[in-house]
Amino acid sequence: MYKITFLIGSLLCLLSTAYTQTAATSNAGDNARVKHFRYNKKVVAIDGYDPVSYFTNSGPLKGASKRSYTYGGITYHFASNTNLSTFKADPTKYEPAWGGWCGHAMALRGAKVTINPKCYKIINGQNVLFYRKLDANALANWEKELATTKEETLMMKGDDFWNAFLKK
Repeated sequence: MYKITFLIGSLLCLLSTAYTQTAATSNAGDNARVKHFRYNKKVVAIDGYDPVSYFTNSGPLKGASKRSYTYGGITYHFASNTNLSTFKADPTKYEPAWGGWCGHAMALRGAKVTINPKCYKIINGQNVLFYRKLDANALANWEKELATTKEETLMMKGDDFWNAFLKK
């Protein structure tokens, strides 16, 4: 009886340790995401724009704080309860690529450059956001870059730079 009790106790101890290590690793990953994600002054991703709306015919819509949801430490606002429910069902599908930083800057230089939430392109099912002001349009620069570099290559480079940020 003593051996069985000892074995069960040892097994429970191992399971508890494995669970704690998994939770710590997950929290460390969330902390890196939160640390490197792009927020507005109110600590909301995509300047409060609804992440699901980018994938609909309406295009980017401003969300409302009364319909907010936090996923992996990142807060989003939604234009409708339907979009909120859609996001909750598959949040990784709707989160912006590379923490919401400018796709052109991330893919070419690994730089965190602010964005204009209305300047975007859906690429391989991902929302890639871009910088745009009167004197510069990073989406137009992205399109010019496609003359010499495949879009898949740019996306892989952006992924590599973003993953390097998440390890910091």
